[in-house]
Amino acid sequence: MNERLTIPGAFFDSENDKTLPALSARASGKAIVIKRGEFEEKVKRLALGLVSLGIKPGETVAILSENSPEWIMSDLAISSVRAISVPIYTTLGKEEKLFMLRDSKCVAVVFSTRHRKDALSAAKEIPSLRTLIETDSGGKTEKGAIAFEEVERLGATRDPEELEGIIKNIKEDDVFSIIYSSGTTGTPKGVVITHKNLLSNVKSVLEVIDITRSGLYLSYLPLSHVFERMIHHLLVYRGAPIAYSRGFAYVGADIAEFTPALLIGVPFFLDRAKHKILSSARESGILKRLLFNLAMKLNRGFLLDSLVLEKIREKAFPGVKLLISGGAALNPETASFFIKLGIPVLQGYGLTETSTVVTVNTLGGNRVGTVGRPVPGVEVKINPDGEILVKGPNVMKGYLNMPERNTEVLRDGWFYTGDTGHLDRDGYLSITGRKKDLIITSVGKNISPQLIETRLKSDPHIKEALVYGDNRPHLVALIVPEIERLKTLAIDLGINFEQPSGLRDNEKIRAFFEKIIHNSLKDLGRFEQIRRFALIEEPLPERGEMTPTMKIKREKVAERHKDVIKRLYEE
Repeated sequence: MNERLTIPGAFFDSENDKTLPALSARASGKAIVIKRGEFEEKVKRLALGLVSLGIKPGETVAILSENSPEWIMSDLAISSVRAISVPIYTTLGKEEKLFMLRDSKCVAVVFSTRHRKDALSAAKEIPSLRTLIETDSGGKTEKGAIAFEEVERLGATRDPEELEGIIKNIKEDDVFSIIYSSGTTGTPKGVVITHKNLLSNVKSVLEVIDITRSGLYLSYLPLSHVFERMIHHLLVYRGAPIAYSRGFAYVGADIAEFTPALLIGVPFFLDRAKHKILSSARESGILKRLLFNLAMKLNRGFLLDSLVLEKIREKAFPGVKLLISGGAALNPETASFFIKLGIPVLQGYGLTETSTVVTVNTLGGNRVGTVGRPVPGVEVKINPDGEILVKGPNVMKGYLNMPERNTEVLRDGWFYTGDTGHLDRDGYLSITGRKKDLIITSVGKNISPQLIETRLKSDPHIKEALVYGDNRPHLVALIVPEIERLKTLAIDLGINFEQPSGLRDNEKIRAFFEKIIHNSLKDLGRFEQIRRFALIEEPLPERGEMTPTMKIKREKVAERHKDVIKRLYEE
């Protein structure tokens, strides 16, 4: 088979069984199964429907939707007509969504009914948005939009040979997608990914991790994240079936229903699953608890595995044969826990700019505490200052509309990641930190703390603010109030006090600052909101807690206030 080196070329050229299930989901309580042959036909009709709607090669089309069969169909259809997809996180605030649509010059938006209001509102503010396609309206939508089914009907009236001609003209270096990643200034960066970037990464990963065509994958991480997106295209290329979860809150029930063989888990998900299993073990009878502890201590063993661990695996992760962790740092203890339980966990490392995977552990070489070795075709080296540099066909074309930034990060064929680490003698990479000041939560969200801190400090009652949340499920903040304003506020609220420190835990004072925080951040995404905060007297930062370029050494400040931060997360 002479396979074409583009995303739609590889999709339509693949020799996958057309009669096998490809995509599964639940809608209105009913199970939906789409077989491979129908999947391909739907993509063809959608692509030709986009042509009927006037979508031209090189134009950009946004996808604003939860994970669904329609998401991946839209992605493939957009690329099949030589257009460029722009995935947008559904949880972002309005201004961030508008920025991405304007910056990428989108002419169309594919959206789910839940985000109809955002799509219609954006069309009023951005004249270039001429086409709105609703994925799950059941064929009926509001004025100004067109139903997904109608796009398919339009495509069915055109000659399929027309699409084949378009696909043949796609080049591997053509832009496939623009994926926005958080910037250190708070301005999202549009990462320009080519067909070759993503497809080369798909093939590299398949060389080191065996994904069987019969192994079902359960999708619950947002497809707007490059990691989930790459995994999707890997599975579509391989011909492995994909099932869609109803959402993060339903993952446990969906695992029980679909019994997937493969799961991608961000550290937060794996930590929570570990906690649930341990809690269940502690609450069981004395004998069961002793057997569980013995089985884990002895690293399974055949008899104890069949008596104890197999039952736990089937209850917690029925059918799961492999867990892959990415998006943030995984606690080595959590990885070891699942390995002892009998479910391999492979941790990897990647970035949006590298079309995801740079390094990954494998079943034949899983070194817990590292993120594995480079995948085939990708080179990694460590700069003298500890920065990780990457070279390979998966490295992005560049940032959209950011020529100066491109000059900084793309030099002599190497991508300067901004992350720091070291390679051991066997080539396994360990991540030690980041040169760039970004928070990566345990659910894999990249967040610019400066954006949030700047907004908080814009209120005259807040002197200093520090946001924290690295490898945590959500953000917390340390707030230093303006003392004189705090005193005046206390008087206005009729609060008696001897020292300002006595006001930190006052309910009225805390309610006042809670309102400030809410109003300052209300138009940001859910994951950028502050869940808990503490009012403190000490300055942020102190001597030795700033870099030469005047950036806060966030981890040093967090270490000084570790007891306060610990209490905030325990609350």
